[in-house]
Parts: sequence; C-alpha cells; structure tokens
Amino acid sequence: MEFRKKLKVRLYTAIAYIIIGAVFIGLSFTRLGANEMISSFGAVFAVMGIARIVQYLRITKDEESIHQREIAETDERNVMIWTKARSLAFSIYILAAALAVVVLYLMNMNFAGKIVAYNLFGFVAIYWICYFIISRKY
Repeated sequence: MEFRKKLKVRLYTAIAYIIIGAVFIGLSFTRLGANEMISSFGAVFAVMGIARIVQYLRITKDEESIHQREIAETDERNVMIWTKARSLAFSIYILAAALAVVVLYLMNMNFAGKIVAYNLFGFVAIYWICYFIISRKY
C-alpha cells in the first residue's frame, strides 16, 4: 500500500505542475509577463504535468503494472544502477564546469566564466548540504 501512496503523491505533483503552468501562461497575458519566457515555462510545466498524469494512468491501469513498477523502482540492482549513473553524471558535470570556467577565463570571457563558476559553486554547495543531512539521518 505504501507504493500506491507514493503514486498518489506523484499524481498530485503532476496536477500541481499543470496548475503552475496555467498560472504562468495566464501571467504571460498580463503586463507582468511581457516577455515570452513566462509562457514557455508555463507550457513546459503543463506538458510535464500532462505527461506525468498519462504515465500515472498507464501504471495504475491494473495491479500487475503497479507491481511491475514497484519492482522496477525498489529492486536493489536498479537502485544501484541509477544511483551510480547519477553519481557519474554529477562528477562529469562538475569536471566539465570546472574546465569551462578555466577556459572561459583564459578566453577573457570573465562574465560567462563567473556565471559558470557560480553554477558550479551552487551545485557543490547543494551536494554538501545534502551529504550532511543524509549523514545525520543514517
């Protein structure tokens, strides 16, 4: 039953995405939304919400598909694979961003280098905050 509750939370999150998208699209028609980015963000949120609802309906169509999805998400091998893939992606991103900062500064593109450096700093700061929270939990 715990997995069904998790699926319900995902459904409510998808509905929230659609609502956020509708708000952004609505704001794009006002004076506040004078640029086209707000409507683009709204469309992206709405599409993400619709896609998640379709996925939810597909998963919950019968007990067998719910069971298969639960196995896919809780199987130790699958969890290890996506954890290692996420870790590898993080490591590659950090190295690529650090290299990009150096290259941008060498090319006298200081402003772009500073933006990438702040992004890199933010990523590492989020990592350390999460690390300390999880280390206290376990």
